[in-house]
Formats: sequence, structure tokens, C-alpha cells
Amino acid sequence: MPRAAGAPPVLVEVRRGARVESRHRGDLAIVAPDGRLLASVGDPKRFTYLRSSAKPFQLVPFVASGRFDGYDFGSPSEALAIMAASHSGEDRHVRTVQALLRVAGLSRDVLQCGVHPPLDPETAQRLLRDGEPLTPLRHNCSGKHAGFVLHAKAAGWDLEGYWRPDHPTQQLALEVIAALTETPADSIARATDGCGVATFGLPLRAAALAFARLADPSGVTDSATRLALERIRDAMMAHPELVAGERRRFDTALMRAAPAALVAKGGADGVQGVGILASDDRSFEKGAMGYALKVEDGDFARRAVSTSTCSALSQLGVLDATALAGLAEYASPPIRDPRGDASGEVTATFKLR
Repeated sequence: MPRAAGAPPVLVEVRRGARVESRHRGDLAIVAPDGRLLASVGDPKRFTYLRSSAKPFQLVPFVASGRFDGYDFGSPSEALAIMAASHSGEDRHVRTVQALLRVAGLSRDVLQCGVHPPLDPETAQRLLRDGEPLTPLRHNCSGKHAGFVLHAKAAGWDLEGYWRPDHPTQQLALEVIAALTETPADSIARATDGCGVATFGLPLRAAALAFARLADPSGVTDSATRLALERIRDAMMAHPELVAGERRRFDTALMRAAPAALVAKGGADGVQGVGILASDDRSFEKGAMGYALKVEDGDFARRAVSTSTCSALSQLGVLDATALAGLAEYASPPIRDPRGDASGEVTATFKLR
């Protein structure tokens, strides 16, 4: 099928029976920590908002400042993981965020992320059945918001309006994103994310660079930022169930399928970032890499991001056959009829160049 001028290439095809029923287009870029473009599909300069894939980097200023360590968290690693999370609103996630606020002497009322049902269907159904009211703690961004609030409290900044673009917590997040992506701050687009704080827009290649430096921060000049990236990366890899959730969450499944090999953080509307750690077992590129993907249609069917990412990581030699087998429901999400029989397939159609 001819491609419309300027349209991203097809990454994924969905077949029902013998025919293609739908296609998902997008762009992806793979970058080394020094900024070299290693591989891509489509346009590596394609503009995209980072959405929640920015969370590990938004957390950096709090950790780098030393103020994070001023709190007596029972498990600093778990605290970092939930602050970088888009969690499913499971009970463990709620308890972890509650513990953060308790350490600071704050209540859930300080969180301005809004309210939505838990992303975990079982938890959402239980709350509905039991008549339990929703609170900001169940919001997938409550950990990130708690991080902003705790940083503001420790620094002596106003807690009111911590989410506004001109608040010091948000200004520092912008500075870190600019530094890690080598993008001037005034060239980074800002808009309001789904949870009410700023989201950052920049070229896909720049997003991949940030993830490359999350995977290997050794080249980051500022030592405090470098150490913060290491701690956040290691915490996310140690607690993938806090970064997303125990059931049907791609980031969690991906990090569990390739332990010690990668750190993953997706975002809304078809965004995925992966930091790939160095490995001598790969033939393509042994050094660290950053991967960034944007699916044009937003992937509301929840199949193009995971299928594309699994294919790309397989082509890079990051995921072997065993890992892919464990990720089968994400690498090629099943299409079944009411009896459970296969009625279609979802497949990646691209080759990295």
C-alpha cells in the first residue's frame, strides 16, 4: 500500500483470517550514550511528548540534591521505584505511596494528580464491588506527585502549586531533561500531561539519548546527576512490579524477562522508552543503548507498542528466544474467538536500519 507523504512507516500489522485488518504506524530511534544514532525506523527526529516515560528523569533533581536522603524511608529503593512509576493502583502501590507521605508528615490530600480507577482490572472491580471510594493514591502518577511534594517540602518551597510549570520542582525537571537530551530548554515544548504537571516534547532521537544515559550514566558530567541516574535505574530494575504492576503490564514483564539487561518506562499515547545496558553477548552493539518509540495512533488497542518493542529488542540481540517466549502475549498479542481459538495475529513488519 502506498504511504502518504510524511506518514510514519507501518510497524505492526493486524491480520484477521488471511487479510490485513489494520496497521499501526510509528517511528523509533536507538541511540548510544554519546549521541550516535545506531538504528532507526522512520524518522528519528519525529516530535513526540515524552509523557510518563519522562518520570525517571523528573525524579533526578530530588535525588541529586541530596534531599531524598534526608527522609527516613524504610526502603529507599522502593521509594525511588514508585516515584518513577506509572503504577496499576494495586494495594501494594497504595501502601508504598502512603508510606512516603507519612514520612513527610503529609496526607493524600496534598496530591494534585486527580483520581481515576486503578489500572489493574481486578483491583478496580474489587473497589467497585466493595464500595470503596477512589482517592489520588490509586492514580498511576501518585508516586511521581509524592516525589515532587516531598522535594518541595525538604527544600522549603511552597507545596501549593508544586505542579505549576514555574514551580522550582518543575523547572529543575526541565533542566535535567534539557541536559540529558542535549536540547536547549527553550526548544523543549511543554504542555499539560494527563496528571496535571508538565510534559516535555522533543525529537524522538533526543528521548532515546536520555534513556541511553539512564542505562549508562558514566558519561554524564555532573556527578550528582550521574549517581542519581544510577540509583533510579537500579531501583526500577530491582522493583519492576512497582514501576507498573503485577498483572498485564508491559514494563514489568519486559524487565522481568530480561533481568539486569534493561530498564523500561512507557508513556501514554504510544510512547515507550528503554535503557539497554551494555553486554558482551550481543553482536549488534555491545555498549549501552537507548530506545524510544512513538506509535502514531496512540496505541489505544494496546498492542503496537509491545509488539514493536519486542521485535526491535530481538533484532538488537537484547531479547533471546527464551525471553521472547515469556513475552509472547506482548510480542504477538493473541486474537481469539469466544471459544479461545486463534482468529488472527499481530506481527511486527519492520527491519531496523
